[in-house]
Amino acid sequence: MKKNILFIVVVLVSVTTTILVSKSFRVTQIPNGPKFSCANCHVDPFGGGPRNAFGQSVENGFLNNQGQVIWNSSLAAMDSDGDGASNGTELQDASGSWRIGNNNPGNLSLVTNPGDPTSKPNPTSVAEENFPTNYKLLSNYPNPFNPTTTIAFEIPQAENVLLAVYNINGELIRTLANKNYSAGSHNEVWNGKDDFGNNVSSGIYIYRIKAGQFDKSARMVLLK
Repeated sequence: MKKNILFIVVVLVSVTTTILVSKSFRVTQIPNGPKFSCANCHVDPFGGGPRNAFGQSVENGFLNNQGQVIWNSSLAAMDSDGDGASNGTELQDASGSWRIGNNNPGNLSLVTNPGDPTSKPNPTSVAEENFPTNYKLLSNYPNPFNPTTTIAFEIPQAENVLLAVYNINGELIRTLANKNYSAGSHNEVWNGKDDFGNNVSSGIYIYRIKAGQFDKSARMVLLK
């Protein structure tokens, strides 16, 4: 009898722990996510159950095939809960340039919940965005990847940006962007396809940016 009770207790603890982990693993995949924890995305502050407006935005277009949140400028620019402040502004990363592994941006005390319209920044507390002073091509994320990866870059002034992907032999595979961008932080997503919509094979690829006199390349790995 005692053995049965002990077994049941162990199972319940194991299940509870699994549920808590499954509910909270995305918390650290958005900037300053731990402040509101699961309540960033769920109506229930303890996670699980119905998703709030921000959680629905994430679910409907900002999860990769591993179920990880794709935090980028597009998600940051949205005002999911309709409170007049963008998701990025509420999470202290208006440009959407923060990446997993980076220090959390901004001021934690000013962070508000992007999924709760009653939680919004005081207009006088919104930090003025600092535009980059230099050109930067940032490391793509994730890397290695399958099937998508995000390439981020920063430009200090408005101008045309050419962002392209080449194979290891220097042959053009995909033109991701060839257009004007405003000064600031931006990103583009490569889905592992060439310019004709064909899936490319596993291997090392080069991504290259040209903006004004700035010209830089980096490597990424596609694994299937």
